[in-house]
Amino acid sequence: MTTPVRTVLDCVRTLPLAEALAVSDSALHEGLVDPCDLFDSAAALRGPHRRRIQQVVGLADGRAESVLESALRAILIEAGIDGFIPQIAVREDQFSARLDLGHPILKIGLEADGFEHHGGRTALVRDCRRHVNLSIRGWLVLRFSWEDVMYDREWVIAAARRAVGLPALSKRLLHAA
Repeated sequence: MTTPVRTVLDCVRTLPLAEALAVSDSALHEGLVDPCDLFDSAAALRGPHRRRIQQVVGLADGRAESVLESALRAILIEAGIDGFIPQIAVREDQFSARLDLGHPILKIGLEADGFEHHGGRTALVRDCRRHVNLSIRGWLVLRFSWEDVMYDREWVIAAARRAVGLPALSKRLLHAA
């Protein structure tokens, strides 16, 4: 049996970035580990994988509310697409919304949507109104499905790069990322 901090560090040591970030983000979000304890424990590590563990712990963010959001953020990080903040609030007049990931300077929002929370008529109406309200306030919102994030990383990267004004990468470079 290990402590929650040790469990997170062990997972970060062995898992790919998307999963490692999801474990770290979730542990922070659920309050299972203290951010300072996690960071201090990672900083005190010696031996193999120390640098990677410290980098992933440095990227961990308790604001992330789902594994899918963490996986989407990992894709952006690995592709070198910066500036996106988890759970960014958009407030104007009587409108308020939170975006899974938001780039406040470029006013680009990224949503990681699973069918479970967006699959019914009520959810469709709510999502449409929210999207319109964000659009008329100058936000470009890209919505990615679970299938996009989990199985079509290259398409997600290409869409995000185009949205932020970065040039597309060649297929050769995409596969190296």
